[in-house]
Amino acid sequence: MNKKSLLSLLFFVAIVSQMSAQFDPVRETERMMSFGSRPGFRMEFANTDPSTVEEVWKKFAKDNFNAKLKKSKGEWTASKLRAAFMGDEVFALYSTIEKDGNETALNVWVDAGSYFLSRRDNRNRTEEMLRSLRQCYFDVRRAAIGKELKTQETQLKEMEAKQKKLDKENEDMRRSIEIWESKIQKARQDIVNNEQAQEANLVEQENQQRLLEETRRRLDNVESEGGN
Repeated sequence: MNKKSLLSLLFFVAIVSQMSAQFDPVRETERMMSFGSRPGFRMEFANTDPSTVEEVWKKFAKDNFNAKLKKSKGEWTASKLRAAFMGDEVFALYSTIEKDGNETALNVWVDAGSYFLSRRDNRNRTEEMLRSLRQCYFDVRRAAIGKELKTQETQLKEMEAKQKKLDKENEDMRRSIEIWESKIQKARQDIVNNEQAQEANLVEQENQQRLLEETRRRLDNVESEGGN
């Protein structure tokens, strides 16, 4: 492999590694919470309603940390928790849900008593928490997409119902046209029959008129009939 090819390969690997790192849906951060600025974790969800994030996060916290989150001063919290990844340490969870335009973010802090969980204080436990929160992220995404799918299915059913209604209206209108066309055809034949009857009646009138005139002449000429 020549030097140029090797450099190209290394550049490609670097780009792929950078993209993989950027894809991580959970990132460490330091943000303000009830105890001031503390290290924590943040997940961001595009086009996801805060209620979906809240619903999934509360269930996830209960299933994974046995945490019954309660809301206090804008934070969802639970204390005196235990989990395998934290060993014997009791910890507390603090979390907030933020809405910014089309994006919803979930911030999570793990209070271990003497420190808030971060790579700086405990790398291994932080990695475990990151893995756990990634699963939460995917749960939220599945729930959001599931709701989107349900909405689309409902819209499709409404469209199908509308199509059936339109099909029936079309069928009714076509049937109505056929009925009116049949009536029009009959009316046209009735007109033809009427015109023929008028012509025949005019002929009969003319004949009757001639007969009437002949009878009047006979009446006027009774005295001149002679012996006839």
